[in-house]
Amino acid sequence: MRSIRSARRTRLVAPRLRFPVAVVAVVAAAAVIVLGVHFAGDAHAGPLDRALGGRLDMRDGVVKFLGQGFADLGNPMPVALALVVLAGTAFAVRGPRGLALALGGPVLAMVTTSLVLKPLVARTRSGELAFPSGHTTAIASMAVAAGTLLLGWTVMSRLLRYSGAAALTLLVVAVAASMVGRGYHYPTDTVGGVGVALAVVLVLALAIDVTGDRATSRRADAPTAASPPGAHVSDTQSRATASSASAGRAHHPPQNSG
Repeated sequence: MRSIRSARRTRLVAPRLRFPVAVVAVVAAAAVIVLGVHFAGDAHAGPLDRALGGRLDMRDGVVKFLGQGFADLGNPMPVALALVVLAGTAFAVRGPRGLALALGGPVLAMVTTSLVLKPLVARTRSGELAFPSGHTTAIASMAVAAGTLLLGWTVMSRLLRYSGAAALTLLVVAVAASMVGRGYHYPTDTVGGVGVALAVVLVLALAIDVTGDRATSRRADAPTAASPPGAHVSDTQSRATASSASAGRAHHPPQNSG
């Protein structure tokens, strides 16, 4: 139980991993920018989209229902329910920092995709704004947030943490593939959605840690309630006075009285 309590106060990203995480976030953001510029105002599939999209046909048979099921995970109601569960779990196991990441990361990523990038890039498919994929962004951002919280939760064994992260990765791949296979998005739209999720959630995790560390440092430096401001000065003066008195007695020893 003690280790669980201490885990709620740990950083989201270990200090030794901050640089690699920052690099991943920058690369993801760069990929989104490059794809967005390349496909700005476009309404057709590029060569890569045609090559990959032709291998992911989910319009008939069992794969149709399976693909639709994964695609529907990115709908508003499932996403809202998943966010509630993720936020509650994050606060229970990783404290306020976990809660801030679980709520802030996915919401900020989805807003970035839907209200900023889609209108800005203006790539369309069947008359609808397509880049980046909003459904993919939603699932990927929650998966990245959950994976970040899970990998840093050292209460669990390394095998379980890595297995959980791998399962989250497969879920994102399945949703992205389903969005393509069902004909809702081009493959590069889903790549953009994953890129937004990685960039936004990871940068937020680093920012939460920096802010949290500064707040912790300020609390540690602030005087406690039991020691009002100025009390430590009085204590120092008292010790100095006592030291001076002792030194005086040492130089003027008491004389014998008889």
